[in-house]
Amino acid sequence: MFMRRMVLLLLVILPLASCGRGSDDILRDFYRDMAEGHADAAVERFSPDLHKKFGEDELQSAVARWTRDIKAHGGLADVSLRGGVVTYNELALYDVTLTFNDGTTKSLQTSLVRVDGDWYINAAI
Repeated sequence: MFMRRMVLLLLVILPLASCGRGSDDILRDFYRDMAEGHADAAVERFSPDLHKKFGEDELQSAVARWTRDIKAHGGLADVSLRGGVVTYNELALYDVTLTFNDGTTKSLQTSLVRVDGDWYINAAI
């Protein structure tokens, strides 16, 4: 009986432990990486499919443009998210509002995809 309970407990805990960081955290970190000038970290958050489709140089260029935009507004004050995980816990669609230090805001949509248990940016428009 004890062994059966232990097996059931492990079946519940292990999937939760292997989930890693949530899509909300990854998304906020993506925009904060750009705001703090960590371009390589931001690029690493793009999905493997985007890396294959566009290549490292194109993704670095996109991050550099977004970083300049954030800096032009005095930096990033807040990242507000609406939405979240849909479709079998494998896709997350968000409405994102970036609030800059100069008081302006920018609204956009971002999607994340879960690959091998980890969340990646799949689109940021």
